[in-house]
Amino acid sequence: MEIRKETKNLGVITVKSIDKSLARDLIIKNHYSHKWNEGGFGKFNYGIFREDKPDECLGVAVYGYMKNPRAKIFSHPNPNAWICELNRMWIDDCLGHNAESLLIGASIKLLKKAGKNIVAVQSFADGRLGCGTIYKAANFKYYGFHYTRFLENIRTGEFVHEQIFTNSTSLTGYLRANVCYLVGDFRVWQVKTYRYIYPFDDRFRFRIPEQPYPAYEKGMQQTEWIRDTTTIKKNIIYLLKKI
Repeated sequence: MEIRKETKNLGVITVKSIDKSLARDLIIKNHYSHKWNEGGFGKFNYGIFREDKPDECLGVAVYGYMKNPRAKIFSHPNPNAWICELNRMWIDDCLGHNAESLLIGASIKLLKKAGKNIVAVQSFADGRLGCGTIYKAANFKYYGFHYTRFLENIRTGEFVHEQIFTNSTSLTGYLRANVCYLVGDFRVWQVKTYRYIYPFDDRFRFRIPEQPYPAYEKGMQQTEWIRDTTTIKKNIIYLLKKI
């Protein structure tokens, strides 16, 4: 399956399904996070191509599972209904900003055909980059924001999500992150995370009402994260003994 579209400045553009391995490589290489979640990402993967360069993938939209797939955050009469999440997206700068909306719109059309029980697509806009203007352009609905902590390693400059500090199922990540936290290697930032949803039909109901689109804003604010260091040390010792 593929969608071909004639554009004013780029000629004929094609959006089609691509291999998960190609999507993963492109995201790790080009996405600002350089990260891929092996457990949840890439159930459906779509690439964007120019007709004059049919073998060169110039962008990718990666769809997969929500962080907590069993969370009861919506209602729908289909008992097998589920929300697919736009996990990652990257577009080569050569295509311009309009290509983002084109890729989202075309990939959603393909997604509807690929997953019969998918009733909506959810995505989050990282407030460090903006408030999700591309989702507004793609006719997503807006459902508010929450605050997320990102921690910056002052030695390496790397940013990591707060989840790695509390999820002990990721053993190596948990240990490394929390040891660095204890020795003071992190600067803590608070970021707005904006939620957008594209329902596939009128029977979909989210748990909270739709909200007006937010005013444009981007950035992050330094904050503190007060944690129980005694418990962290106990957890580290316990996990080290299991190795």
